[in-house]
Amino acid sequence: MNPNLPAWLPSLVEELRAVSSDLLEPGLAKPVALGARGGHGPLLRSLLSSADAFAALTPRLLAELDMTEDGVSGDWCVVRVPRQARHSTAPQDYAIQNGRAIPTRWLRFDPEARPDSSALRWALHVCTRLQNELLTHTARLEAQLQEALLTRAGESEWAIQDAQVLRGLADGVQERIVAIRQAEMDIRAKGGGRLTSSDRAPWPYPKQPAWSTLKRLARSVLRPETMLGTVLRDLLSEPIAVADVPFLYQRWCGLQLVRSFERLGWVRHGDLTGPLFLGGRIEMSGPAGASVTVWIEPRVSSETMLVTGWGCASPRQELTPDFLITCGSAGMRDAFVLDATMSKSDELLRAKSRRYRNDPGIIGVDTLLVAGVPVARRPLRAWAIAPLGGTHCQLGDPEGRSGSVPLHPGRANLQALDAWLTDVSLHAQRQMIGAPTSGA
Repeated sequence: MNPNLPAWLPSLVEELRAVSSDLLEPGLAKPVALGARGGHGPLLRSLLSSADAFAALTPRLLAELDMTEDGVSGDWCVVRVPRQARHSTAPQDYAIQNGRAIPTRWLRFDPEARPDSSALRWALHVCTRLQNELLTHTARLEAQLQEALLTRAGESEWAIQDAQVLRGLADGVQERIVAIRQAEMDIRAKGGGRLTSSDRAPWPYPKQPAWSTLKRLARSVLRPETMLGTVLRDLLSEPIAVADVPFLYQRWCGLQLVRSFERLGWVRHGDLTGPLFLGGRIEMSGPAGASVTVWIEPRVSSETMLVTGWGCASPRQELTPDFLITCGSAGMRDAFVLDATMSKSDELLRAKSRRYRNDPGIIGVDTLLVAGVPVARRPLRAWAIAPLGGTHCQLGDPEGRSGSVPLHPGRANLQALDAWLTDVSLHAQRQMIGAPTSGA
């Protein structure tokens, strides 16, 4: 393993992978993340590479295909010798000698050489499996993209770049689907008539070079679990960069945040992987009929304020907290911010709070009345969450509006996160019963 990477990275990667392999994909990270090209990580890149290889290999497979005689297709021919032939039923093929009919011509069946159908059926099986994997991924990705595009809308160059990356993820998969469908059509055309796929490899197996290549490729397509060890080894060695670790840590923090809510008696509704993968919302219901929305990497801007209930004090400003937790009904919505960071610097941890609570910062669509005067509603708390030591939260100011939550992947203690979210949980419940909430 790269010595520059933290020792806890393998366990973090394994925990994310156990939820969904999508959580190891870069998504909106820079294209160099995890050594990937075009925003695709090692697991998806393996699928796309297999699709590219199969589409490129198909013409050679068909050109090198063995020709076989199936004993059914062919023509009956009239021959002058009886070798491998049978008697004709036509009278003109006999001569009368000494009162007996003597055959002078016979019928022989000459079978037609046809492509090896068993090889074609197996190639079609590999093709179909690739196509199904791509369709499954693109269907899942499409739903995630719609939510992510809505949550991350904006007018800045960063928002435009995010939208381009999101659409590019779908385009890359769609291009492979088209190529694999063309390969399927070519295989079926070569077989002639109706060709059905078969999961049984042909025997004897064709010895041509292209078919040997297909045999190796089929292992990663038909048995992807055998490739997981290689993928994870690649993930934890070069060319992964240290800059990618905060990205994975942020997703892991989001996973722990949802699990902490669940330990406190809250129930998650809807998908978990999509929001953690590309950004979006996770709705949760809790005790006393309370509800919260966990926004993951929302772009807080004038474009999204009607969706999230929060915008920026400056109309042209955009902020993207890692986690924005909102609760309360329209007109009385409150928010809590958590920002994941790998930094252990006290100054940088405090800067996380100033970015969201101080001017211009984040303000709510709903205003707050103070002595009958409407004022801007700010997030009640804006804290950092970092792989720090200790088991207790650290206050950043006397009122606890800022601070840091220690959450270390290498240690199983989640006490600090549970304590921080307990306050959020109680505040959301008090909102439901109409009790004072200013002390949250």
